[in-house]
Amino acid sequence: MLFWILTGLSVLGLFSQRYGLQPLTVALILRSIYHFGIGNTLILLGSLNLINKVVFVVSFVGNNGTFIMGYKAMVMDVEFLYHLAYVLTSTLGLFVHELFYSILLFDLIYREETLFNVIKSVTRNGRSILLTALLALILVYLFSIVGFLCLKEDFIMEVDPLAQIAAGDVTPLRLNTGLRLNCTAESNTITVAEEEDTERACDTLLMCIVTVLNHGLRNGGGVGDVLRKPSKNEPLFPARVVYDLLFYFIVIIIVLNLIFGVIIDTFADLRSEKQKKEEILKTTCFICGLERDKFDNKTVSFEEHIKLEHNIWNYLYFIVLVREKNKTDYTGPESYVAHMIKNNNLDWFPRMQAMSLVVTDGDGEQNEMRMLQDKLASTMKVVTTLTTQLTELKEQMTEQRKRRQRMGFVDVQAGASTAMPPSAAGGNHQIYKT
Repeated sequence: MLFWILTGLSVLGLFSQRYGLQPLTVALILRSIYHFGIGNTLILLGSLNLINKVVFVVSFVGNNGTFIMGYKAMVMDVEFLYHLAYVLTSTLGLFVHELFYSILLFDLIYREETLFNVIKSVTRNGRSILLTALLALILVYLFSIVGFLCLKEDFIMEVDPLAQIAAGDVTPLRLNTGLRLNCTAESNTITVAEEEDTERACDTLLMCIVTVLNHGLRNGGGVGDVLRKPSKNEPLFPARVVYDLLFYFIVIIIVLNLIFGVIIDTFADLRSEKQKKEEILKTTCFICGLERDKFDNKTVSFEEHIKLEHNIWNYLYFIVLVREKNKTDYTGPESYVAHMIKNNNLDWFPRMQAMSLVVTDGDGEQNEMRMLQDKLASTMKVVTTLTTQLTELKEQMTEQRKRRQRMGFVDVQAGASTAMPPSAAGGNHQIYKT
């Protein structure tokens, strides 16, 4: 029933073109376990996985030219070493023991970026973490010396002793995996405290260091949680209080939190970088670098631009074509791009420009030119009309001025004729006629 349910889900997934193979693979694995058993199914899957990985490693080496670079480059190539270790682990799981397949679960860290960032949060600032851990070891060493010299009697640890084992007895421990481990007593007898649940843990400096390092760092309150509870009447009670508090504040609170703080801050930085990259990929074209707002109110949207005009995969396919194509068959653009790729030059990428924006901008400029021409023509008509009106007004003003001059001259003559005697007037008239 589960097989047919998963098969139906896989068919639905195939129709949607997503998540179709995963349910089908799970269904076939379950069917194989039911028919052939889990052991034979594991052998079959292991064989397929090993063949697939070997083919992948061969293609990886061929594409990168790892063998051509020399042994030093092979050793320094971390990715090649990872895939080689994957092949070796698959081989051990197939031919030695099935438990080796559990190591392949770490491949999930390599595939998943979030889990890989968890590992990088420790390794990215590894030097700071190691130096802080070294400081913690120095402090543990100093506290161990103080405990060995002054508080040796307080290092009384509670233990759960094993039952007494006869001298020379061998106890075989068998694991379900088929591996067999023989634990043999190194001495004639194993001494176990008789009816006692405590033992001294600081008789030597080495044992004191081991006790403080083991129990002090693993307990939330420091080494004081596992030592003997002293009485307030003891002379070394104040020293014991100071010892426990100093270990708690210096080692547990300060030093260990410094290590945790470095790891947490590094992980937060990696997460911020990942979010920033995702935001850039969502809002910026990978090919031309234009942002989403450049395509607002344009004929082509940003999604159409990155899918049709500047598709990343189309550029990758073109690069592969240029690399695989015979040089004698190159066209002009292909020859130019091949030369650019050989020189690691990215000038052939359309940086900060796109054909759709060029066409749109050209149409906009033409429209603006037409509008300006129309405005200029209408302005010229207005200017012509105004010029005509000004000319007519000027002519009218000239006529009026002439008319006023004539009227004023006649008035002057009339006044003069009235004021003079007739002889004078006749003389003047005679003079005027001549």
